[in-house]
Amino acid sequence: MLDDDLMLEPDVTEPASAPTGPGPAAAPAGPGPAATPTGPVPAVLEAGEDLITVDRAWPRGPRAGEEVVLAEGRDGSGRVRAAQLRMRPLGDDGWQVTSQRVAPHGADPKLPDLAEAARTGTVVVHRYGKRAVVRRRDGFVKVVRPGTGAEIARAARQGQEVAEAAGFDAPAVLEAGTGAVRFSTLPGRSLHELGGVATTGEWRDWWQRWAERWAVLARPATNGHLGAQPTTDHLGAQPATDHLGGQQATDQLATHTAHDEVVNLRRWLERVDRLGALPAAVTGAVAARAETVTDELVTGPSQDLVVSHRDLHDKQILAHGESLGLLDFDTVSLAEPALDLANLWVHARLRTDQGLWSNGHSELTQQVVLEVATGLGVDAARFATYAEATRLRLACLYAFRPRYRAMALDWATSPRPTV
Repeated sequence: MLDDDLMLEPDVTEPASAPTGPGPAAAPAGPGPAATPTGPVPAVLEAGEDLITVDRAWPRGPRAGEEVVLAEGRDGSGRVRAAQLRMRPLGDDGWQVTSQRVAPHGADPKLPDLAEAARTGTVVVHRYGKRAVVRRRDGFVKVVRPGTGAEIARAARQGQEVAEAAGFDAPAVLEAGTGAVRFSTLPGRSLHELGGVATTGEWRDWWQRWAERWAVLARPATNGHLGAQPTTDHLGAQPATDHLGGQQATDQLATHTAHDEVVNLRRWLERVDRLGALPAAVTGAVAARAETVTDELVTGPSQDLVVSHRDLHDKQILAHGESLGLLDFDTVSLAEPALDLANLWVHARLRTDQGLWSNGHSELTQQVVLEVATGLGVDAARFATYAEATRLRLACLYAFRPRYRAMALDWATSPRPTV
C-alpha cells in the first residue's frame, strides 16, 4: 500500500501560538470513538484566532531532536487546512507541539500551483508541502511539487487505459503542468459514501458489477502485455479487449512485492514506537504479530503478479447507474492479487467500526471480495496474511488520527481477523 515520504523543509520554525500538550481535547462530533488523551497528535490546533480540528496526521521523521508531523483538518469555516508540526517528548507526559506552520487556506510554500488552482475551486485534500486536490467546475486539479506533474500525468493516462479496458471509468488527464494536473470529473458517488445510504439490493448490485470488472482487470501478464486473453471469468464477465492496456508492456509498470509490503508495515511500526502512538505493551505485541506476518509474506508461496491499484478501497470506487469509476489509478502497478483484495476486505470492516456502514453492508462486501479472490486463484492462507498485514498497518496509521485513536487501539489488540 502507499506510504508517501516528504522532503522536509529547512530547520526554521516559528513558535506555536499555544503549544499543545498531551492533555485531553474535545473530539469532533460524528461517528467514531473520541480522542484519547495520550495520543501524540493534538485533536485541535490554534491558528491565530481560529481553531483547526485535526482529522489526519502523518509522522515524517525526526529533525534536530524533534519529530515532524504533518496534519490536516478543518478550520471554523469548514475549510481544509494543512499544518506542519514540530514536537518534542515530555517523558511520561507525552508530547508537546513546540512550533507549527499552518498554511493559509489554499496556499502552500512548497506547492506554488495551489494558489491559482484554489482561486476558483474548493480544496478537498491538502498535505502540507506534499500535495493537494482542488475541486473545480472544470474538473479536479491534483497539485504536486514542481517537476513531478508530468510523471503523474503519464501514470494516470496509463491507469486510465488499463481501467477502461476492463470496463471501469477513470478520470482523463485534461491538462498537465510541472506542478499540477487537471483531471475530468467522473459522475457518481463513492461506495464509501453510498455504504451509509444504499439499500441491500443496491449495495449487492454495485459490488457485483465491481466484481465482474475486477476479475477482468486483475489478470497476470500475457506475452509481455497487461491482462489476459479473452475468457469468461467465474462471474461471467467478458474482457473488453484482447490485452488490457493495449500495447503497454509490463516492464512499464512498477512492481509491489511482498517485500515492499513488509517494508511499509515496518515503517509504520517504527513510527508508532518512536512517537509512542500506542502503549508500549501494545506496540510490542503488534511488532511480534508483524514479525509473524513478515515471515509468512517473505517465505510463503507467492502468486503471479497481476495488474493492481495498490491502494484499493471504497473511497476509490465511484458508482453511477451501471457505471463504476476508479480514482487515483496513477498508482497502477503489478502486485499479488491479494494485495488489493485484502486491503479492500479489511477496509469494509473498518467502515463498520467507524460507524459508517452496517454490519450487513460490510459482510456483503467482504463476501464478494472473497468470491473474486477465489476466482483469481488466491490462496486462502495468502489472503489471510495480507489481511493481517493490512489490519496492523491501519491500526498504526489510525493511531495518529485523534478521532479514531481508540479504535486503533482496539484493532491493535484484537485477534487476527478470520477470513
